[in-house]
Amino acid sequence: MHKSKNVRKVLVVDDEPNMRKTLSAILRDEGYDVQTADDGERAVELCQQHLFDVVLMDVRMPKLDGVEAFRRIHRHQEGVRVILMSAYREEHLKQEALDDGAIAFIDKPLDVERVIRLIADTAETAILVIADDQHTAKTISESLRQQRYHVTTVSTPHDALEIVEQIKFDIVFIDVQLASMNGLDLYLAIKKVTPSAIAIMLSGMEEEFLRVARAAVRQTAYAIINKPIDLDHLFDLLNRIQRQRASDALHKPQV
Repeated sequence: MHKSKNVRKVLVVDDEPNMRKTLSAILRDEGYDVQTADDGERAVELCQQHLFDVVLMDVRMPKLDGVEAFRRIHRHQEGVRVILMSAYREEHLKQEALDDGAIAFIDKPLDVERVIRLIADTAETAILVIADDQHTAKTISESLRQQRYHVTTVSTPHDALEIVEQIKFDIVFIDVQLASMNGLDLYLAIKKVTPSAIAIMLSGMEEEFLRVARAAVRQTAYAIINKPIDLDHLFDLLNRIQRQRASDALHKPQV
């Protein structure tokens, strides 16, 4: 069980009474303070009256559907973490909700352990930064550690390939401007070892480096971040990846 260290307030929203009752009982056993609502309108009202840490909300409900209720809640409480759930295949709604800031859009029947991990925010992300540009490596790694990511930095392709054979990384930042190996070649080599890793290419603005980074994105790398690093953009990208991974809906941004 994932007992919460501090009691957190959770709102469960579903028009099915048995679903509300079951989820509420499970979450209370986990140590959460739980309230319930049977439709989207009531959820919006409760969020105007109380501050919830997490809202777990069904999509298809009478009066006001879960996606629109989420948008109304999010306009007034940006800090609340909203998890949407649906028994139907709704890929267009999933991408819209994730782009709008929902932390996850999960399918029913629910994997209860997964729901508890999402609510507890216990998912740990391991990140590898590969850059021989010490300023770039330090900027990224220190900023990520402040946000409680697990970060490893290496400066050479040799060290990168050695470590990915030993440790599974969720996200890999690869500087295309490496002294001993083309950034695209390194990306392809890493992908063979750890296919599930999400690669973000780091590139200077010179055309030769951008060309290599774009080639990697065409090969399924996720995105390009230009140097000098815009940290706000970097964190926005990581948040997007986290939401998409939690929803099994990885979708690359437009280049």
